[in-house]
Amino acid sequence: MYAKLRTAVIAASIIGAGLFAIALVSGLLYEQAQRARDREQFPQIGRSVDIGGRMLNIYCSGTGQPAVIFARGAPWTFSNPKEAFENGTPRPGYGWVWIQRELAKTTTACWYDRAGSGWSDLGPYPRDSASQARDLHALLRGAGAPPPYVLVAESSAALDARVYVGFYPADVAGLVFVNGVHPDLFIDTRPGGRRLARLPGFVGHSQDAMAQVFNQIGLYRLVPNRPAPVPPPQGITSSEWNTIWRLTQSSKARSALMQDIASWVQSAAEARAAGSLGDRPLIVLSADNTAVASEYHSVWIELQTDLARLSARGKQVVINESNGELIYQAPGAVVEAVRQVVSDVRQQTSGLR
Repeated sequence: MYAKLRTAVIAASIIGAGLFAIALVSGLLYEQAQRARDREQFPQIGRSVDIGGRMLNIYCSGTGQPAVIFARGAPWTFSNPKEAFENGTPRPGYGWVWIQRELAKTTTACWYDRAGSGWSDLGPYPRDSASQARDLHALLRGAGAPPPYVLVAESSAALDARVYVGFYPADVAGLVFVNGVHPDLFIDTRPGGRRLARLPGFVGHSQDAMAQVFNQIGLYRLVPNRPAPVPPPQGITSSEWNTIWRLTQSSKARSALMQDIASWVQSAAEARAAGSLGDRPLIVLSADNTAVASEYHSVWIELQTDLARLSARGKQVVINESNGELIYQAPGAVVEAVRQVVSDVRQQTSGLR
């Protein structure tokens, strides 16, 4: 009796292992087939640069200095993982397309895809701001885009920009933050017990490793992709908007989101340690009606104002928009802010054109 039971258990285990192996291989093949389909439907815009065994995507146009470098992050306030996966993946650099076209009329303008977003490879864990800053430095050197730079950083990428200045101060001549994250936004409570930054507490190194596996075997593709909102933002064609949206919803971007969330607290600490921005021209664009501002309006504005104080030449511009996507809701304001900083840099540094 015992021998028969033992034989049955072994047989069941073998069958189970076989089925698991078949499912795993099927998932791998399915994911590779879908990636080939994605490459056909959404061919790469930009060029890949090897930064040491990984490829990052960058697209530059225009001529002149200082070069404007556009960086995108991800929204940072989520009450649950489902909301994060639906709305919070790191945005592709291609989202700057209209703003870049306008700025390229007067200077060099480049957008790039951070690791895991757009057409760039995923990066190793952790994806803190120090890692992002080193990635960007290697990318710009590899792409042959010489400094000085005006860094235009949206959302959580503002943390990366501050760390970049700390690492490579001679490279950065000016900055624009577009709804940039303040490190204190990641503090659980402020005076009065008002809770901020409801970050999911489930992400760590082991969870990141699992997310990478999910990405490889196609499990993220089981999450339905929502259609792109209509109409497209100002200046962006339907085709461009569909590409931007699909890249945001990709399984690779969802895996990168796990890495981002796991590193936000560390990135905030690194941004604080980077110190001030000296007397570099700085404009902080702040939406008055973001999800955070709606619930914590005074705290949000206070922190945005504090970002402007990072530079002796810092200025805050508050924009009354319906949500935090200022590069879509108020692209003209972003263009104007960048042009002003570029002009200030050129006046400060004679010979830049």
